[in-house]
Amino acid sequence: MGGNNMLKEITVDDLKEKMDRNESFVLVNASDNVSVCSVDAVKGTYCIPHSQLLGQVGVLFSRAVHFVIYCSTRECAKEAAETLHKHGYSNVEYVKGNLAQWKDKGYPTEMLWPAYDWHD
Repeated sequence: MGGNNMLKEITVDDLKEKMDRNESFVLVNASDNVSVCSVDAVKGTYCIPHSQLLGQVGVLFSRAVHFVIYCSTRECAKEAAETLHKHGYSNVEYVKGNLAQWKDKGYPTEMLWPAYDWHD
């Protein structure tokens, strides 16, 4: 039925190219397994589980922000992207690949802390 015209699926290679071009976007890992996300993540990732996505994102970012969502599976990433899209975030992309594919290509990862621990 259309309406999903601003939801775009990208590959891990597309994501790496965006980073190499220094594009401005917010990268979110929407996996519910935050402990795994915080130990091993694509550089610059916010770990925000899908179940907490709207609450966290609403506090941290404006609706104008360009979001790129990844997860452990394409379905998880797509669902999280659709959640944001349905709630008025118009510029949302999701990665059909996952962290394992990212690492298989030798792309950089880092250790980080979950977003919702920052205000402790």
